[in-house]
Amino acid sequence: MITATRSERLVETIRLEIVRDQLPAGSRVTEEALAERYGVSRTPVREALRVLARESLLTYVPRTGYIVASVDLAAMDDLYTVRVAIEEEVAAQLVARAPAAALRELLAFWEDEAECGGASDVNLVFADEGFHEALATASGSAVFPELLRNINLRLHALRIRDFDEAVRVRRTHHQHAAILRGLLAGDARLARALLRAHIWESHQFVRASAARAAQEADA
Repeated sequence: MITATRSERLVETIRLEIVRDQLPAGSRVTEEALAERYGVSRTPVREALRVLARESLLTYVPRTGYIVASVDLAAMDDLYTVRVAIEEEVAAQLVARAPAAALRELLAFWEDEAECGGASDVNLVFADEGFHEALATASGSAVFPELLRNINLRLHALRIRDFDEAVRVRRTHHQHAAILRGLLAGDARLARALLRAHIWESHQFVRASAARAAQEADA
């Protein structure tokens, strides 16, 4: 069994506090304050802040330090629109190519009720991004995988919110499994419709959550 390092545990803790707005957008975080808050030295805090900056949860400002990233709802809307267009085309190409082995491997994970669990898990965002990027790669496109990775990187900080509720975790598992079954059945229309509905449902939830956080920060 692999034990998480102190820095990795701090990343988990701070990430969750950002997602739950305990560290609200626009607030400044410092090594000194976090080290005192969590009762650790500054070294693991420094490493954790670098990881969270790479995830776009924090922004580094010279001579100021790290700031909790703010929400840009208009940019998020545009990115989701582009993402839907890419993923619908990915579905069409997957049905034409029918890479059954890769799809069945994904299905084994997403339809596993033990993996689904009954609790929230913000770290599921990584598996979710991996699912969509794996579909883009399996499509055989030389363009879509990189485009989707770039979009996921820009949406990452917002989409973590999607998995802070157990119901969203379960729905993600069930929807991914349904999409994969549609692809394996060779039904491009169904797979595209399921992907489109899945992505826009996520968009609605994430947007509402981010809007509430922004309103609370302005209050």
